[in-house]
Amino acid sequence: MHSKNRQGGVALMIVLLVVTIATVLSTSIAKNQSRTIGTASSYFDRAQAYYFARGGEIFARQLLFRDFKEQPERDDLTEEWAALDLVFEYEGGEVQIYIEDLQGRFNLNQFVADNQQGSLLSQKLSLMTAQIGLDPAWMDDLLDYTDIDGEVRLGGAEDYFYLGLDQPYRTSGQALQDLSEIRMLRSMSAEGYRRLSEVLTVTPAMAPSLNVNTAPALVLQTLASDLTLEQASALIDRRASVEGFESVQEFLQQPELAGLAVKAEGLGVQSSFFKANIKARYANQILYLTSFIYRESTTGEMTVYKRINNARFTIPLQASESDQVQEANGA
Repeated sequence: MHSKNRQGGVALMIVLLVVTIATVLSTSIAKNQSRTIGTASSYFDRAQAYYFARGGEIFARQLLFRDFKEQPERDDLTEEWAALDLVFEYEGGEVQIYIEDLQGRFNLNQFVADNQQGSLLSQKLSLMTAQIGLDPAWMDDLLDYTDIDGEVRLGGAEDYFYLGLDQPYRTSGQALQDLSEIRMLRSMSAEGYRRLSEVLTVTPAMAPSLNVNTAPALVLQTLASDLTLEQASALIDRRASVEGFESVQEFLQQPELAGLAVKAEGLGVQSSFFKANIKARYANQILYLTSFIYRESTTGEMTVYKRINNARFTIPLQASESDQVQEANGA
């Protein structure tokens, strides 16, 4: 009798053990399945967000092409592509688009191509550097960083300096591929890069003109050493009131520039290089896409020559250009 009871107890324990193991296994399988489903769902949502971002890029190209067809001879900030409220909602998410005219800024690759401190662009960069209070050595540093010789300029640095750092690296010896490369320069600070990134850009070294219809006040101020930020701000207000200048000659006739002998060289009212900042959201996935677009100046043909994924950006608030200048000056 006692033997039968013991056998029954052992059998019960075995059954309970089997049930416990089965429960643990089923729970583990269910968790793994749930994790797999969640991962697949997240991947699907992110893929959808990317496709919507690419759709935003296509729409940006369409806007720029339509603008070229309607008004091929000039570009200004009153045009549809420059709107700050390009937001499109769809089921499950939205796409935001912010297009910048890169020819409203100085192209550093043109300075690199000139490879000298005496050019007109060099003079403007020197003036801008002084106006915003930066160390002028960054210009010599940049020329040394991008040239192929080992000769050190007065304020520059070559490989021997960078190879002596805790995390050594060499100079590039070529044109800049992205503006962020100037953060590698010996004399560049985080604040200096922040200030310069507002007025500089990098495009293929082709020597496009500076678009006076889209340039910010800090850039316009460099057109003459005696031009104040207040006068540059007044130029921007006048530009907005006439919805962009028809020509460089009209721009040079503005009263703020009277007697300053501003040269028309290197100035224009038409642009070919643009940057489309796109933020796409699908479900809980957010994706950033930055597309650099070249628009051929005679046919309007579009070419995306570079894309950057997940570079975050901030869309400016809807405010007048003079308000933005005052905010930047106050900061």
